[in-house]
Parts: sequence; structure tokens; C-alpha cells
Amino acid sequence: MTEQLPPAVTEPMMVKPPPTPTSPLNSHHMSIRWLKDQDFEGFIRFDAIPDEELPREHGVYAVVRENTQEPRFVASGTGRKGSNYTMDVLQDAWLPGAVILYFGRAECKLGIYERLNKYRRFGNGRQSGHSGGRAIWQLEDAQDLKVCWLVTGDHDPAQAESALIDLFKRNHGDHRPFANRIDGKKNRI
Repeated sequence: MTEQLPPAVTEPMMVKPPPTPTSPLNSHHMSIRWLKDQDFEGFIRFDAIPDEELPREHGVYAVVRENTQEPRFVASGTGRKGSNYTMDVLQDAWLPGAVILYFGRAECKLGIYERLNKYRRFGNGRQSGHSGGRAIWQLEDAQDLKVCWLVTGDHDPAQAESALIDLFKRNHGDHRPFANRIDGKKNRI
């Protein structure tokens, strides 16, 4: 039996419902395969962004880590100076076995292309206007992470991002993805 999402979530998201998890922390339901089944594209390393042809439309994106082994955190990440979390915060946020580490939205003038370039630049220690998901840059293997995206068309990227985070939480015992500090634009905590 599959979990049915309310129409308000499936319509703006175009997200297919995942299988019902057998345990609260079953991370296999929101996997790279699942993202591909939802029509996410890319799955490229951040350092490939300048060379890739990225969409100029609005959308959502995800950061994934194919390595499911316990990560090593660094006290001073590659992100812009002064943007680091404490080790306790990082360890508390880590969800063993989850491959999706962050969901974000792209509502910029140049869409996904602009937002992912800002995220990459932030991770390289530069001013960029992107500070969300900054815990990513405190992973020792941050440069091995991959990013993928989904153009949302006429649908609101903020609603899509919130729906993805909510779906992740439902499939992971109410835990957000590692680098998401809030539940999306409309559900700040």
C-alpha cells in the first residue's frame, strides 16, 4: 500500500507518493532513485555547475550524499567565514542512512542556474546571497556531494520545497534533512 499525498501537495509538486515506510527512520524510500522517479535531473558535483547547462527556470533542488557511512564533520567548513555550526548541532542534525541532505528552492531571476551558483560560491567561502543549507560545507566530503533539480513550471517553488521537507519528515521520524534548519518558507520554526 502506498501513502497518498493530499491533492494540495501532489498538484504543485508533481511528486509521486513514496511507499509507506516500515520504520520511522527507513531512509530507502527517499533515495536517489526516488528523486529520479520524481523527474529530478542533474546529479552533478558542485564543481561541475559552471560547466553544466542548468535551467534558468524556477524550481527546487536537493543535495545528496551517495556515501551512507558516518560522516566526518569539520569545525571550520569551506562556507563563508562565520557561517559554521557547532559540532553538537551538526551531530544532532545528522540522520544515519539518509542520502538526501538538503532541499532548497530557486526563485531567482535566473532560476536554478543562479541559485545553485550562489550556493556553490557560498561553499567556496565567497559572498553569494545563499546561506541556507550551510551545514553541507562542514562535511569533510562536501566536494563529493551532488546536486539535482526539478523545474516546477507554474507551481510555486516555496510550496514544492515545503512539501518535500514535509514528506521527508513523514518518512524519517519527523527529522528534517541534515542541512534544512526550517520546514520551508511558510513553516518557520
